[in-house]
Amino acid sequence: MRYRKSAALFAILLPALLLSGCATTAQISPPTAMTATQASRTATLALRAAREARQKEAAIRAQKAQAAQAFCSRWQRGLRLARRNLMGCAQMPAREQPFCWDAVSQWSADEGTAFTRLSVVLSNTPFYAASRQAATFFSLSQSWISACRKDHESCAAAPQVTRMQSLKAQVNARCQTLPLR
Repeated sequence: MRYRKSAALFAILLPALLLSGCATTAQISPPTAMTATQASRTATLALRAAREARQKEAAIRAQKAQAAQAFCSRWQRGLRLARRNLMGCAQMPAREQPFCWDAVSQWSADEGTAFTRLSVVLSNTPFYAASRQAATFFSLSQSWISACRKDHESCAAAPQVTRMQSLKAQVNARCQTLPLR
């Protein structure tokens, strides 16, 4: 009998204890002025970050448009300079030619690097592939110039010539067909 009374008392007290525990832990404190200030700061920072992101996107679009518009003239200027540099070295006295070829080879490497950097700017544009091809053209011309320096007679038959002519034709064709943006 005693066992039944204890069990009945326990059955009554247990839910009451559980409910009282829930009530004390579920209390919600009212918002404070500090919380409202923090929310306002967070909203201001979010708006500023969104504005800065839009400005950055606009600047990137403008940079891409400017680079795309200037790409073909940059390419043509590079070809003219390469031709002029090569002709200049070939016409120099033999004792001065090694220095000239070295300088033109370095210039060509720099052009290749410049077009590689430009290709990063032109990513996701119609000029990306052309800028990569231009970079490859000038990188190949650097090794071709080194071959020409050693043996002027076999310069035209160097293995780089065919690939360079193909790249040049591809970039020229793209510059004629791609719209400027």
